[in-house]
Amino acid sequence: MSQIGAGIVGSGWVAEEYIKAFQKDERSEVRSIYSRSKEKPEGYKKKYDLSCDIESDFETMLKRDDIDVVVIATPHDRHTEYVIPAAEAGKHLIIEKPVALTWEEVRRQEEAVRKAGVKTVISFVLRWNPLLMTIDNLIAQGVFGDIFMVEVDYFHRIWWGPSHWLGTKEHGGTSMLAAGCHAVDALRWFAREEAREVTAYQVKTDNPNEYPGTTNAIVQFQNGATGRTTSCFDAQMPYRFNIGIYGTDGVLRNDQVFAPKLFPGQTDFM
Repeated sequence: MSQIGAGIVGSGWVAEEYIKAFQKDERSEVRSIYSRSKEKPEGYKKKYDLSCDIESDFETMLKRDDIDVVVIATPHDRHTEYVIPAAEAGKHLIIEKPVALTWEEVRRQEEAVRKAGVKTVISFVLRWNPLLMTIDNLIAQGVFGDIFMVEVDYFHRIWWGPSHWLGTKEHGGTSMLAAGCHAVDALRWFAREEAREVTAYQVKTDNPNEYPGTTNAIVQFQNGATGRTTSCFDAQMPYRFNIGIYGTDGVLRNDQVFAPKLFPGQTDFM
């Protein structure tokens, strides 16, 4: 069986997670890492016993016939400068979330990958989380009936500060773009609808990040259902990814379900 050759753009901790994932699967192999600095990639080569090349020129990676897929794991605002030439070179793409920080750049990337006909995925890793996959399956089975409200929260006390690129407006964007977009993705996934209207409010606390650390959004979906999502870096609490599904036949609150049609005689959450 031939292996999928992977090229990775970036050398931060997210890039390292991709290296580990590719190396665990015998169907794939990391063959090239592009980075402005060689120190971290060289460290990854040694740590994971890689035989890949360390590139200082992105074009060199794109010209290689043994690179099938390119992972874009750079700061958010730099995705477009790598996605477009990679697509034009015929490389399939794994793009770290968020796709970009502006609508214009999202559209430019979309146009490039559609024109090139390459496969593309945005890495919302919770799509492969067992709990969320189970919730998706329950919704598909109609366990909750007609869903009229969905809630998803991302609570994570993240205080990067402006010394880290994720804490800046220029590179990190907002709390929703930097991390809370996982909750937005899950909200759309479980609602099974696109948004018609969104209203959002932000709060700035003493969190040293340049942007407000808390964003609360209310969504009306095209079928009339409603949704709410919160991205909060500010609360003094452990990480939580709250999920609420409210339907005419049942309700889910995180890992608890009340669905009498699924569990006849049920009188409380289980």
